[in-house]
Amino acid sequence: MRAIVVNGGVRHGGPWRRITRGRKGQVNKPKRIRRDPETTRTLILDTTERLMIDEGYAAVTSRRVAQELGINGATVHYYYPITDDLFIALHQRMTERQLAEFEQVLATEDPLAALWTFQSGWAQSALGVEFLALANHRKSIRDVLAKTTDEARDAQTQSLARISSQSAFGPEILPPIALTTILVAIARTLANEERVGITRGHEEVRRFVKWGLANLQRP
Repeated sequence: MRAIVVNGGVRHGGPWRRITRGRKGQVNKPKRIRRDPETTRTLILDTTERLMIDEGYAAVTSRRVAQELGINGATVHYYYPITDDLFIALHQRMTERQLAEFEQVLATEDPLAALWTFQSGWAQSALGVEFLALANHRKSIRDVLAKTTDEARDAQTQSLARISSQSAFGPEILPPIALTTILVAIARTLANEERVGITRGHEEVRRFVKWGLANLQRP
């Protein structure tokens, strides 16, 4: 195909691209930035996370991620052969991040109050909503996402069990798994509603939960 050169740009029947010429008219190709594999994986996951939060999981494709990063689509496929692999890797990273933050929360002087504050303001709540929607529409990875979430909740419960002995109720009335699930469910519901401007009753619920946690601890 014959190339058309206009104002230093060259077109080969496709998008315009700028080129430079060295001595004797030799074309200098743009230099590629070489990154180590771990950095590349991190950048791919970071881009996927941003797309999911900003535009929803449906916006995530290998081609779109590659375009956002300015890399070849084959590079994304090299690390994550199919889009499901990309989603699963991001979900695993999100879960590990939450568990690490969870352990720091429980190390505070008032772990129950800190846990409630942490769940209420968890920065990944929007991403969590997208994964719920994804699991509902992509049955091929539903079991994988559910398994990872269950494992994370079990880990949270084991950590919370260390302080459950301070509760005014015995584990037969309020098991640690129940307390964990209740706090997560209420906090995430409020956080997700507030993201879209729904706040009716939220202040009252938060006030009641704080009262309940304060009176839950054994004198």
